[in-house]
Formats: sequence, C-alpha cells, structure tokens
Amino acid sequence: MSTLGEVKRIIARVTRCGEQEINAETALKDIKADSLHWVQIIVGIENAFDIEVDIDQMKEFQTIEDFVAYIESSHK
Repeated sequence: MSTLGEVKRIIARVTRCGEQEINAETALKDIKADSLHWVQIIVGIENAFDIEVDIDQMKEFQTIEDFVAYIESSHK
C-alpha cells in the first residue's frame, strides 16, 4: 500500500470517516479530529511506518500531502 493510502486508512479508521473523503490536498485542519484522535493518528502512523513523528514539525503541515512527504522522508 502507498504511504498516502496507509495514512488515509489510519485517519479514516480513527475518525470514522470514509477514505474517499481524504485526499492529498485535504487540509489537516479540515479533518474532523479532536486532540485524542490526533494522538491515535500519530501513534498509528508511528507504528505503521516505524518512525517517530516530531510534533513540533507536524504543526507546520498544512495538508495530508505535507504529512505524507514527511513520513516518506523519515521512513528510509
């Protein structure tokens, strides 16, 4: 599965929305997630990709595409 596909799957599972509602251009602020959801999403990403997400750096991300690019650069 692609990185984008896995990120969409994790976000959809945690927020209980459809994967089709999420795409690379989706703004992170538009995802219907509270702080607990974001903790679950980050833990899911860290487990799926065996990385540690830098929360301070994540605050700079605007879109899912930014998050995916970060994951791909961290997961080598």
